[in-house]
Amino acid sequence: MTSKKVNITEAELSQACDYIAQQLAAHSWWPTEQPGEAKREFDLMKGSATALNVWCERWLDAGQCKKLEKALRA
Repeated sequence: MTSKKVNITEAELSQACDYIAQQLAAHSWWPTEQPGEAKREFDLMKGSATALNVWCERWLDAGQCKKLEKALRA
């Protein structure tokens, strides 16, 4: 099983938030489970890397986590 563990640092927080916001805006189905609830929770949790890591682990599947990490490391 692929790990859903995401390790966003405070230095990457702005870039991670930008990426997630772009995905939420571009895809009404992103993330695949309860996207409306996920968006509301993202708005509350985007203030710190620790909170955003929890959000990612809750809402993103393994493939979405991998794409986020790839975007951050690019």
